This record gives sequence, structure tokens and C-alpha cells, in this order.
Amino acid sequence: MNLVLHVQGGIGKCIMSTAVIRNWKLTYPESEIVTVSGYPEVFLNNPDVFRNYSFQTPYLWRDYYSQENWKVYAHDPYLTEPWIKGERKHLIEIWSDELGIDCIQKTPLLFFSSPEVDEMNQMIQTDRPLVVVQSSGGSNAGQRSWTRTPPKEEFDEFLKPLCEEKFVLHLAVPETPTLKNVHQRIDNLDRRKAMLLIYGSDTVVGIDSFGLHARAANPYAGPSTFFFVLEESRERLGYCIPTMKLIVPRSEIQEAIKNHQDYFANVFQYNIESPSENCPISPTARWFDF
Repeated sequence: MNLVLHVQGGIGKCIMSTAVIRNWKLTYPESEIVTVSGYPEVFLNNPDVFRNYSFQTPYLWRDYYSQENWKVYAHDPYLTEPWIKGERKHLIEIWSDELGIDCIQKTPLLFFSSPEVDEMNQMIQTDRPLVVVQSSGGSNAGQRSWTRTPPKEEFDEFLKPLCEEKFVLHLAVPETPTLKNVHQRIDNLDRRKAMLLIYGSDTVVGIDSFGLHARAANPYAGPSTFFFVLEESRERLGYCIPTMKLIVPRSEIQEAIKNHQDYFANVFQYNIESPSENCPISPTARWFDF
């Protein structure tokens, strides 16, 4: 049973879909899988993927979507009832269930070539252990999303002891709010290189965004810390990996968020890409205990 997996949404969802693809392949070993997404770089070198296309590719309907021997799945897993109803399942499991396959592979899979690794090693040269930081996500890196991004002051506080002994590299675009005492890299770093940098660095500090899923794809990854503003996302989007620490806000903060009118703002509880600017937490409140 061949599959066209049409993935709507951001790069993090595309990275998570690689686990779903492996689960399909484990169920149907002889099948061919075609991916169609906004981030085809995620699927490069993936042995489970037969063909990998962007949304703009011509003739996809003629060659795949309309063919009888190709199953097409284009439904957003965030719009499925188990996610909307708040079932305590990871999105990868919900996605696999929707396709009628067992969720055997529970973490994403990324595949990088030796030339890619060599190029990255030449680009980032340091005599200290490398720490990669992702402090913002979504389509607007310059705007803080209180549903996924910790206060910058607390990020700076957490990173301060690391900056004293390690080389801390901030993954950022020009509009990303700058952090203290870190190296900010914005040149020559496309999304593929950013994924590899997170995948292979000594240590990662990040948020509930694409870096979380890229890091989880490395079974040999070193220590990682990820901040979750929404507590329930830790279980439904995070990973049970021994070297990965998942931090959620203090109980008072969690309670204030869950009682806020915007928490159930739309069909999947919150629009993480464009939340209300009416943050329920006081600007002087402390969110996290390290």
C-alpha cells in the first residue's frame, strides 16, 4: 500500500512525521512513500522516502494523488479528535493511529551525509564544548509567543553558567531578540544546517519548537534542556529520553494559564502560531524554577 503523506504546517511537524513514515514502512515494508510538504529538506537522505516534493511541484495530482494504488493522507493531526479532546498521547502516536498503524518508532529520524557533517565541522570551530540555543520559534521570531517562549531574562539566567565554560551559539535570525553573552549566528545557516547543528552539538537548550524534534532524532545526543510554557505539551510533544530534561512553569503559572480565556481559543486549545497578546501572567512574575 503506497502512501502520499501531505504534511501541512511547520518544520517541527515535518520532523515528527519521519517517525510516522517509519511506522508505515514497518507495517508495509514493500510500500513506497512520497512526501509533500513545505520543508522537503527534512526528508533528504531518508531511506523510507521514495520521493520527496515541495507543495509547488507540478503534476503531483496526475502522478500520485489521483492514482488508485496510492493512499493519500493530507489531514492535519492537530485537527483530529484525540488531539482536540486532549488525549494524553504524543502527536506521533495520534498520527500513526489515524493511519491505522502501530506506533513502534516514537522519535523522529533525520539522516545527514558525511559531506554535510564535514561542512558543519568546518563552519563551527571551537576549542570548548558547543552549546546550541534556540530561544524563539514560529513564523515571527521577533515576537514573543507566551504559549511557547520563556521570558528572555530567565533564558539569560539559565545560560549564564554555561557561557562561562562553554561556547554558546544562539540560533537566530536578524529579528530574534538577542541573548546575553552568547554568539549569535545568522549567516550561511539554512534550515538543513540548523537541524544538523542541533542534532549533533554537545548540548542543546531550547523551547517547544523544531529544535526539540531535531534533537530527539539523534539516539546518541548529549544533554539537552527544553522549556515548555504549556505543561500538557511536555507529554504530547516532548520525548522520554534520558539525556533530555523537560522543564515546565511553576504550578502557579500553569494554573493561571489554564484559567485564561484564550487557553481554549480554538479547535486545538490554543493557536500556538498567533496567540493573543493578552498574556495572563504578570510581567514581573517568575515562570520557571531551575
